[in-house]
Amino acid sequence: MTDERDEAVRAWSRRQFLATAGLGGAALAFLAACGSSGGSSAGTTTTAGGTTTTGAGTTTSTSTGTTVPETSGDSMRFLNWPLYIEGDDASTSPTLTGFTEANKIKVDYRPEIDGNDSFFTKYEPLLKAGKGIDADIVVLTSWLCSRMIKAGYVQELNATTFPNKASIVDRLANPTWDPGRKFSIPWATGQTGIAYNKDKVDGPITSIADILNPKYKNRVTLLDEWRDSVGLFMLEMGTSPETGSVADALKAIEMIKQYRDKGQFRKITGNGYAEDLALGDVWIALAWSGDIANLKKDNPSLEFILPPKGAMSFTDNAMIPIKAGNKKGAELLLNYVYDPKVAGPLYESIVYVPPVKGAIEAMTAEGKANTFINPTDLTLLHDFRDLTAAEDEEISRAFVAATQQ
Repeated sequence: MTDERDEAVRAWSRRQFLATAGLGGAALAFLAACGSSGGSSAGTTTTAGGTTTTGAGTTTSTSTGTTVPETSGDSMRFLNWPLYIEGDDASTSPTLTGFTEANKIKVDYRPEIDGNDSFFTKYEPLLKAGKGIDADIVVLTSWLCSRMIKAGYVQELNATTFPNKASIVDRLANPTWDPGRKFSIPWATGQTGIAYNKDKVDGPITSIADILNPKYKNRVTLLDEWRDSVGLFMLEMGTSPETGSVADALKAIEMIKQYRDKGQFRKITGNGYAEDLALGDVWIALAWSGDIANLKKDNPSLEFILPPKGAMSFTDNAMIPIKAGNKKGAELLLNYVYDPKVAGPLYESIVYVPPVKGAIEAMTAEGKANTFINPTDLTLLHDFRDLTAAEDEEISRAFVAATQQ
């Protein structure tokens, strides 16, 4: 996908790599997407499209002919990305077991989202038809959240059930695509910067200009998620991905093409860069902070920096789909996670920037000092602005044309 994260066509997601790399180089494998679609809502709810839906507590047949029972009030289903909860296991995660103990609601936790595009391709037909997807919480990247909200595929969060929503950090509290966070809540944020092997390069790498040095020809990788790569090049060129025009993005793509034609880039890749860095085939890579935080455990020579002209940030957000069987349970879980005493240990464990005020203060001294969790200068981080469908397609097509082999 041309976003902050994935493509359905990728061989493996970046979190899948980390799940295996963290085990000391165990064999790479797919995390098969599973889970049925359907379900019916309990009660009356408001969707992003301003409509109301009601559920009768019955079963719903999906377009594939599968009959899915409604989620009961004492259980809920949570679809997330791998490595976004402790151990990816509801039975051992302190967060999920603590929630179940406090609220008597069992969480069917499924870390099976392996791509925004693949998720949307799978579930959009059901959502468009007004059907449920047998999930009470889904976590998706901001650009897709924007699309889901505009289409009316998610429900408004109930402030009465979710009072801890007020604890969201200020910089994430009011995105243009969801003013006031009526329909979404940040689950985790990370940074896109530059990773390099200090044993392979002549000195510290500090900027996009450094990675274009001819002496590193064929030892550099860019990300095929264009918002990350194009955004970093826009910042290098003095324009902002938050406010820049399509023309600004196309200028950055032209710069990428020039250096691609010179052979500077070994690959334009997804999370495959992580394996190449670990093996030493690549010395410098545009990279995601969570990857490098985990890779450094076995590869201490790896460094990660945010260029002084600015770096990209990505946010994955929790939302409640239409026809969720246990909307209240979903809101109670989000409210539980947004307690700083819960959020602190959770985000220290998964090594992502917490979106919850006070979470850093609830961490250990080691967690507080970890710049992957607690970046020293958040003013360096930028999000790509919300694009129209036409703008998205124009930039995406230009990037593919400039980077294809």
